[in-house]
Amino acid sequence: MAEPDFWPLYFFDDQALEAYEEAQEDEEDEEAEEEVFRADFFLDRGLGLRLAFEPGVSYVDLAVLSPESTEAETVGWDDLAHFHPHVMPWRELDLLCRAAALHDPALRHPGPMLALLLRFAFLSEDEDLDAIGPAVDAAFAAVRPAKACGGAVSGAVGVREETRDWFDLRDLRGAGIEWTVRPDGCRAVTQHDPDGAPLYSLRDPASDEFPFTAWARLLARAAELLDAVRADPAVRTAEVRAALARCTGPDGHRHLGPLSEALSRAGFTRTGLLRAVSEPVTKAEAAWAVETLAGLEQGSLAAAWFGRSPLAGSRSWQLSLTLPAAGRPRRFGQEFAGELSTALQEAGLGRAEVDGSTSVRGEDGGYVHHADHLDVLIRDDLPGGVRVISELLHRHQAAATAELKHAEKPYDHIPLDGPPVGPPVGPST
Repeated sequence: MAEPDFWPLYFFDDQALEAYEEAQEDEEDEEAEEEVFRADFFLDRGLGLRLAFEPGVSYVDLAVLSPESTEAETVGWDDLAHFHPHVMPWRELDLLCRAAALHDPALRHPGPMLALLLRFAFLSEDEDLDAIGPAVDAAFAAVRPAKACGGAVSGAVGVREETRDWFDLRDLRGAGIEWTVRPDGCRAVTQHDPDGAPLYSLRDPASDEFPFTAWARLLARAAELLDAVRADPAVRTAEVRAALARCTGPDGHRHLGPLSEALSRAGFTRTGLLRAVSEPVTKAEAAWAVETLAGLEQGSLAAAWFGRSPLAGSRSWQLSLTLPAAGRPRRFGQEFAGELSTALQEAGLGRAEVDGSTSVRGEDGGYVHHADHLDVLIRDDLPGGVRVISELLHRHQAAATAELKHAEKPYDHIPLDGPPVGPPVGPST
């Protein structure tokens, strides 16, 4: 993960994937194309999760490990075609990360596990952004320390670009997500609003592909591990309880020192939690440790310490922009997408990328390039984003033939603004 090209590859960045493919083509060893990165995250007793990433085919698989099964059982996957990444709500991912950090003190939380597995978690109605945002920011800060937060890039001051990208991609609030309990007692997820953002999950109530029993056992064991911390005699001493009480207020992070000292004097031996209190990398790390020690609701203290999330009230729109190719250079669509993406990012409004092109049969029987199709993401300010798109189209004399519409039902068309008045937007050409 320390390699500079890992995360762009893991996020399926177009340029990174193209560079990887070119590098593989230059390799004499054909087996290089089968490169697979794996990471196992255990709780204990053979229970855990296995992540497998195949950059050559842009494929990420998440599976549950169980002593009752000889093979890892897939719970979801992500790729560029037939993905099923909606495995768990945020609360379950955070729970599993906490339990894994208890099992392996070297695995800090928030950190690598959260950053890697976040693509398999999604937001539904009961999630608290005030608690989630700081943890996600901290996880990516741990694995990509050289890539700082950027208000203009993320669209929200203090939010990392990766955090906002995940929020835009996995926010299923308002999409009719419903959790149900199967006859065997396992939780399953379904969607009753087909007009919302689609749910792609193996965890359907009637599914025979999702390993419900193994997953339920994994979650139950994670909860047991956290409960065991609160049952530790060292945590129950009067001095530790008093120190914890001072740490559970809105400014509780200022009182971590006395808590660390009290735990040490009481003989507390869980090194991962002790380090999270005595030497936290971020407040988010100390928050989950104090929550665990004090028996607080998951995420409640982080929300109190960090306050209202910059993502609260945020919204994004997926748009589709079609650029007819008639009379244009062959690479016009790609170049326009790059210029538009730069303009939107500089304005803190989103980004754009090419989604493909269409060809039609010409008079000579061959195929002729007909149009380019762009995916456009607009954040928080739809009129402002449309204005940037319109101005750039007018600058390239392409507004008259371009078509802009919503990429989600009911796929409404969006009228383009008139010619710009004043200085142009975006980079100069």
